[in-house]
Amino acid sequence: MKIIRTLLALLMCLGAAAADSSGICEPSYIPGNGNYWIVLKEMTTGCSTDFVTQDGMQVHILNLLFSPDNLMAFSLNVTAAKPSILIITSTSAQIIHIVLYYNPAVSFFVTNGTSIHFPVRGLDIQTQVAPSTKGDAELLQWATDEFGGVTSFTTVRDPKTITFTGMKGSHLASSCELKSELPAEKDLIELDVDTSYNKLKFCYMEDSGEEVHIISIPDDFRIRHVSVHLPQDSKVLLRGPPHTEWTIHAKSVIKILSNNQVFVNNLPMNRTIAISDDAADIMQKVFSNFNSKSVTSYSEIRLNISAVQLWIRSYMSWTVPSRVSEDEDTTSAPSSSLVPVQMQLFLSPDYKSPLDPSSKVYSDKMVYAEISYHTFGEIYFNIKVSSCQVRSMTLEKNMPFKEETCVGKDCPKRLSFSFELIQDLPSTSWELECAVHLCYDGIEFCQKETVKRNLQVIKSYIPSTNRCFEFGLSAVLGIAFGGFMIGVLLTGALWFIKIRTGHAASLRSTTADLSVLSISGCPCGLTKHQPVPTHPSPSENSSANASIGSTQSTPTSSMA
Repeated sequence: MKIIRTLLALLMCLGAAAADSSGICEPSYIPGNGNYWIVLKEMTTGCSTDFVTQDGMQVHILNLLFSPDNLMAFSLNVTAAKPSILIITSTSAQIIHIVLYYNPAVSFFVTNGTSIHFPVRGLDIQTQVAPSTKGDAELLQWATDEFGGVTSFTTVRDPKTITFTGMKGSHLASSCELKSELPAEKDLIELDVDTSYNKLKFCYMEDSGEEVHIISIPDDFRIRHVSVHLPQDSKVLLRGPPHTEWTIHAKSVIKILSNNQVFVNNLPMNRTIAISDDAADIMQKVFSNFNSKSVTSYSEIRLNISAVQLWIRSYMSWTVPSRVSEDEDTTSAPSSSLVPVQMQLFLSPDYKSPLDPSSKVYSDKMVYAEISYHTFGEIYFNIKVSSCQVRSMTLEKNMPFKEETCVGKDCPKRLSFSFELIQDLPSTSWELECAVHLCYDGIEFCQKETVKRNLQVIKSYIPSTNRCFEFGLSAVLGIAFGGFMIGVLLTGALWFIKIRTGHAASLRSTTADLSVLSISGCPCGLTKHQPVPTHPSPSENSSANASIGSTQSTPTSSMA
């Protein structure tokens, strides 16, 4: 009886292990915190108002946050900004390097304790000191007392580029009240941030049946507010450290299981259960409370930030990327490049005659490219090209390139290409694209850009119309030996026929026929062969007959 119980317990354990292994996927990190199925965006403290001083000046506050091991450098473009007062603050004790695109209508204030450096040659950027404050609210209060109000307060983590557009949104408040916001959605600035420090793990199962989603925050991370957008008719388990608040946005009935405070469409849900951050405990709670055997998606948010927004799309549309809506877009590319970069093509290494866009290039000719940039002020970058590709409608290939020398100050990057590798491909219209890094001297700061050019590539290889074969020495010797053996055999055969039948075959005619067969249709012959007459001359005919007659008379007379 004990053995039977042991076997039953073992079978139950194996069945549970099989259910666990088949009912859950293994999450992995998502670069950039987003794909077609899930999007995670950080929310920071800020505001936007319609405030303008009596002198027509806007007042902006930039609160800069940096992750550990960040390069502490970014680009700031204020060339399109309205006349403004820009207050910069940060909790970092390190020097922050800012590549500035200058606008004399912008005045800079820097809080005491924040150290910034503008590595701009030829420009002396004057900054004024703002008092050191304890927290965002205190700095906002000082700016309001000093200038009469604040136009915007923006908190940015790990910025790469910050561009002021000069545009203001509509229906703005008259006074700044700090709240959680998505800084990328502001009209007055464009942001490009480094997302390599963010950590979102995610996986999904296509054949899960009903939609069951798990969103977990391990206890080692602290996020105060999580705003979640879920598909319709979902079941979701929300698990986070103590004091985490979840806000659910849903248009249909959502079944929720959580160990934290949850608000569904701003209505509180009071029922909570104890859930640890162990994956096995989470799965057991899902299977027992939702009566499910598998999950649709499993997410882990591994960030130490105050607030985030999370979108999860319905698994029914996961295979159709074109259905991604605007509010679920993963990463929005900047509408304009901070540093305008261009690529010009040439057909000669002297780089003096640019290639017209409508011109066509033969595939065996070298094409030379020159990559340059335009900046505002005396800012010099080192141009590094990491890779190049060529694309057609259905094809894409890596394009090898060679760097050409260029001597001089602020010299552009020069490359050369050969398009022979694509001459056998069916397409003639190609797009040449190169990934470029603009690196500033003196600091480890590089800005990523791409340059593109369209061109027509024509095949330079034309198949030869010569139908003759080219033979090597061994082939010639083999053919000669074969011809000799065929000649010997034919001669022996003719001699045999002559003895047995008493009639002579025309060896000259047969040889001539072979010569004609071997040469006819080949236009590459080095000598012109004369046609062999089919009827011999009278002298040749009589001499041959006489010779044959004399050889035949001897056996006849002897027999008599």
